[in-house]
Amino acid sequence: MIAIDQAGSGTPLVLLHGIGASRAIWHRVMPYLAREHLVLTPDLPGFGDSAAVGSGFDLRLTAIALADGLARRTAEPFDLLGNSLGGAVGLALAVERPELVRRLVLAAPAGFSPRPWPLPAAAGLAIGPAMALRRTFGAPVSAIPAARSVLLRGAIAQPGRLPPEEARMMLEASRRSRRIGAALETVLRTDLTGQLRELEAPLGLIWGRLDRVIPISTLESIRALKPAAVVETIADAAHVPQAERPREFVAALRRVLDRLADTD
Repeated sequence: MIAIDQAGSGTPLVLLHGIGASRAIWHRVMPYLAREHLVLTPDLPGFGDSAAVGSGFDLRLTAIALADGLARRTAEPFDLLGNSLGGAVGLALAVERPELVRRLVLAAPAGFSPRPWPLPAAAGLAIGPAMALRRTFGAPVSAIPAARSVLLRGAIAQPGRLPPEEARMMLEASRRSRRIGAALETVLRTDLTGQLRELEAPLGLIWGRLDRVIPISTLESIRALKPAAVVETIADAAHVPQAERPREFVAALRRVLDRLADTD
C-alpha cells in the first residue's frame, strides 16, 4: 500500500520526498500548488505509512510500486518532482513508466555521485541509529535556535530561522521509516547517468545554492548530459528549500514547468 495525500484539482503534480523525510515535508508548499494542480504527495515505499517493497531498497521495484499507486489516483499523466532520494526514485519511475510522466523536475537529486565500497554499506548501517538519536535528543530542544542550527545543519541554510514546529516535524519525519539505511546505501553506490540518458520526458532542475548535502556542482554534471534542461536556483536555501523557502520554491517550480511546457 502506498500512502498518498492529495489536495486541489487540475494538472496532476506528484511530489517525492527525500531520505530523512516523509510526505509531510511538502505541507508548506502544498496549499500554493493546490491552487492550480491536483497535488499528490506519497510516502516512498518503506517510508512513513507506505509498505516496503522487497527486502532492501531497489530503485526499479520502488519506482514500479509507486507508479502503480499513483496510477490509481489519476487517470492522466502527471508532472513529477523529486527531492534528493525522491529525485532518484522519480528518474527511475520516469524511465520505467514513461507514459505516466509529462515533465520531470529533479530538486538536488541523489544518485549521481557514487561512492566506493565500503562507504555506502557503512553509511547505511549508521544512518538509522543516528536518526533515532537525533529524534530522541533533538525534538525536545528544537525550540532553541542554536539547537536547530546544529540539528539541521546541511539540510537547511539557516536552521535558526526555521519555525520551531517545522524543525520538530523534520526531526520526527523519519520515525516510521524502515528503509532509510537500505535507501542510503543504494543511492550512495548508484550512478544514474545511464538512466538520465534514457529519459524521454522534458527535464527541469531546482537547486538551493547553499546545498552541502548534494552540492550544486552536481547540477553541472547533469546539464552536461541534458543541456536542454531548464534550471532554477534558490538563493539562501540548502537541500530542502521547500521547507525553508516555500514561496521561492513554488515560484521556481512554476517557472520551470512553464518553460518546459513551451518546449513540448
